[in-house]
Formats: sequence, C-alpha cells, structure tokens
Amino acid sequence: MTNNWLNVNINWSDYYHEKNEDSNSGITLFTDLENPYSFEPTTNIEESGTKLIITSLREPWTKSEVEHLIREISKLVSPFSNLSFPFKVHVIAEEFNIDQEAIRSIEGFNMATASFSIDFDKKRDVQQSVFFNKEIKEFQTRDIPIRSFGGIKMSVYYFDDAARRNYRKAFPNNHLDGFKVYRDGIIATPFAETNENPDQKRDILGIDKRLWQDIFSRVSTREFIGTIEITKEGNPDIIDATNRQDFVDNTAYQDLKDFIITQLNAVQEFKIDARNSRKKTNQQGLQDAADDIDRLIDSVSDITKEDPSLKPKLNPLINQAKKTKKSVSTAISEQKKEAEEFTRKENIYLSIMSLQEYAIHITHAVRTTLNQIRDRVEFFYRYYPDPEEKDLFLLYAKEMYEKFITLNKVIDFMLSYSQSNLKPEEIDIKDTFEDIFRGYQNIFQKNGITLQTNFSEKLILNSNRQFFRDILQNLIDNSIKAIAGASNKIIRCSYEVQENNLVVLISDTGYGIPIENREQVFALYYTTTEEQGGAGVGLYIVKTRVESLKGTIAVVDSEFGETGTTFRISIPFKK
Repeated sequence: MTNNWLNVNINWSDYYHEKNEDSNSGITLFTDLENPYSFEPTTNIEESGTKLIITSLREPWTKSEVEHLIREISKLVSPFSNLSFPFKVHVIAEEFNIDQEAIRSIEGFNMATASFSIDFDKKRDVQQSVFFNKEIKEFQTRDIPIRSFGGIKMSVYYFDDAARRNYRKAFPNNHLDGFKVYRDGIIATPFAETNENPDQKRDILGIDKRLWQDIFSRVSTREFIGTIEITKEGNPDIIDATNRQDFVDNTAYQDLKDFIITQLNAVQEFKIDARNSRKKTNQQGLQDAADDIDRLIDSVSDITKEDPSLKPKLNPLINQAKKTKKSVSTAISEQKKEAEEFTRKENIYLSIMSLQEYAIHITHAVRTTLNQIRDRVEFFYRYYPDPEEKDLFLLYAKEMYEKFITLNKVIDFMLSYSQSNLKPEEIDIKDTFEDIFRGYQNIFQKNGITLQTNFSEKLILNSNRQFFRDILQNLIDNSIKAIAGASNKIIRCSYEVQENNLVVLISDTGYGIPIENREQVFALYYTTTEEQGGAGVGLYIVKTRVESLKGTIAVVDSEFGETGTTFRISIPFKK
C-alpha cells in the first residue's frame, strides 16, 4: 500500500527510427529508453489499480472498434475462475458516450440450447471425454487416460438458430465466437475471435474451415461459446508462442487440438439428432392436422344428421374443412416427394464420393486379373500344341475361364454405379459375402492376411444390393489398412439373426480405435489410416449407407480382446 500514484509517460514514436548500422530493425527495445515518470499523491489510499490513457492515435478509432475492444477485454479472465485478486477493466471513450466495465456476463450461457462440462482427476490419471448418447439424447462422459497435454477442464455452450437470435437480442455487443483458452484463469490465446473483416478472423483450430466438408452438420464458431482451462503446472507442454497468437506446435498441442475436435463432434451429433427430430415432428404435425380435420368433418356431419335444420349453416364449414384437408394432403404428398428426392440425390452424391476408392480397388483387380490371363495366353502362344504340356494347357484354359468370370463381375460392379434407380431386391447374404471376399483373395495372399468367416445360416435380405456391397467393401478396405503393420493379420466376419435384424460383425487385429473416438471415426474426412492412403470417406459412407437402410452401426469391444477393432452392423429385415 502506498500514498502515491506512479505516473509513467510512454511515447511510442521514440521507439521507432531510421535503420542504421547499430540497429537493422529500426526499432528500439523497451529497456533501451528511460521513460519519464513521476509520483502523484492520492487522497484515497484504499484505491488501487491501473489506468491506461491513450492519446495521439495514428488513426482514429470508430465506435465499433471501441466496442470490439470491450468485447475482447471482457474475455481476459475466465468467467468460471475465482482469482485470488480482483480483475476488472473499465473503458471510457467520451466521444462515443462509452463508460462501462468490460465484463462477460455468464447469464447469456444459460440461454444455450445444450451444454456440457468436462474435468479431469489427476490422482486417478483420467480425463473426461464427452459423447452424445442418441438413445437417451443426452451428453455423457467417459474416462480416458490423461493425454500428453495434461488434464484440462472444458465447458461448451451450443446455441441453435432460435437460441442465437435470443442471445443476440439480449447481448447485442457480445458475439458467439468459439473457444478461449485460459491458463490459471487468464486468457492465453483465443482459438477464434469475431472480426468485422472476415479475412482477419482467427481460426487456429480450423473449426470454420471444416464447414465446407459438411455445412449442414458441422459446428461453426458462431454457434457456441467454449472455455478451456489449463494451468502452468498441469500443462507445461502447452507453450505460448512468442507472438501470443497461437501455441508452440508440438506433439502435446497437436493432441490437444485432436481432443478438442473430438468434443466438438459430440455437439455435431447432437445437432444432427435435433435436426432429424424436427423433421419427424414436422412430418407428424402435418399428419396430425389431417387426422384432426377428419375428426372435425365426422363430428360436424354427425351433428347435421341428428339435427337436419343445422345442415344449411354447417355445410359451408364442412366444405371448407374438406378443402383444407385436401391442401394438407397435398402438402404431405409434396413433403414425401421432397424427402425421397433428397434421399435420391444424397445417395448419388455418396456414390460419387466413394467412386475414387472403389476405382483404385477395381483398377487393381482388373490389372491383376489381366496380368494373370496375359501370362497364360503367352504360354499358349509360345508352346501350343505341345502334347507333353497337354495337362498344363487344360489347367491354364480353366484358370483363364475363371479369371474372365471374375473380371466380368468386377466390370458389372463398376457398371452398377450407372444405375439411377437402385431399388431394394432380394440379397443372398452368404453368396454376397463369399463373392466379395473372392475379389480380395489376391490382396489377402499378397499381404499375408488370414480370413475367418462364420456363414452357417443361409439368409435372404430385401435391401439395396449396391449399398449393402458398399458397406461390406468399405469395412474390409478399412481393415486391410488397419492391419498393415500388425504381426498377426486376421480379418473375421460373421452374421446372425437377432429378433428381426441381420447383425453383422466385422473384426480385425489392427491397432484398434480408442474408446473416445468410437463415434468420431464415422465423421467425414476423419481418418487414422492416412499413411495407408485413407481419405476419411469410407467409414462415413458406411454409416450413411447403413442409416439409409434403417440400420445402425457402432464400434464395439473387439472380438480379439485388447487387440483390434470390431464393427457391429444391425439392419432390419424388410418383408
């Protein structure tokens, strides 16, 4: 405590000068100059703090710039931290009639559509990770080992369209702008921040850059407020960059960014589920309206039967109700057509997306088959009709015939993409599996992969044949990549009937999927096999294909114990 104020006068122009031999930068360091200072007595020794008075600006500030400054200053301190010392900022700009404290109110967080918070337990060495449980429609957490970046606390508040409108109305000067990272309660660096100029908007995590991949489902920084709490002691490898614009790019920081995206994917799943629920509600609402109109017509008709004298007055009401019923029926029909058209276009889009990976597989199959046929044709060309090689000629002729059958199947598979009308048809499950695996025989042999199957029951599934093949082939391709570095390479496939569903299990002895990433692996462009050529499309296609068949897919505990991955697919039988 002191009885005087310290007044320091800093002239920034003193720090800039022409470049010379002693200083190539043209900038003088802060420690190279002695700034004039003085002590001024105070009349209130209880008063404390720092006052920053800025004058002689090189460019005039606008009111919006001052308001932007207030918004950013209000985020210097985490709204959830209890600092041992008071920290408040008061901004005065008399020319704009601004005289206010820069405080971020947590009241706005209560307006969020959904939210979650996660923590860590250092004693048990576990970090909470969030996922969205579609069955109970709630965010839930699971414990995972603390990662290389250390334990963190995180809070996320998601705002849908309606919530964002209400938030903007209540807090016109406070925008939703994604994550802020706080170290020991004080901001370290913002991952994202709003800016009047879109080119100057910071998006270090690439949250908004991900939108183009799936603009309807991805979560943007304009849809949530997030805080990430770290500490100097608990997260020593998360190091501030010297320019204070980011963190040092090391393994811990990369792991942290991956972890953050995993948490955002839970919000994405919530967003998708909410959209689907609204769609079902709207469809049901129209049908309920049609049923209500039918009941109204029946009730009024019963009244006119009981009292014919009311018929002249009630008939216009009945006629109007019938017209309204016709309009509602038309709306239901149009909505159904729109939904079918959307599904058709989505299926075409997904087929095109999957075409690249299929083209690679098919090209390999065609090339391998043609090379095998070429070798045998060359043998015939050079040595036929040598009687001593009769048995070999017969064997090669038989093999070429079989190779041509395989080649025709591969070509037929490729031509299936030209079909514009992919209607459900009867699929022999066992024959389909065996046919697909025959196409992989060369790859399995070349890579030393053992195939284990259990197709004891002959089943018929009424479904979309091409989609069903897409599902199986993408999962097999994924397993081949996953076991590339494994010492014991096994792919196992089986199916059985459970109630009214076909349940398929596809497993491998690859490196496995961490439990916190079991939902994330189905996201578009998410891949763990990039080094093996994975593009992050296959499992997304599998998920959308399965859902289009009214089924479900999930990563479950591996059939091989602590090793590998097991996918469980459930598809309903259609009568």
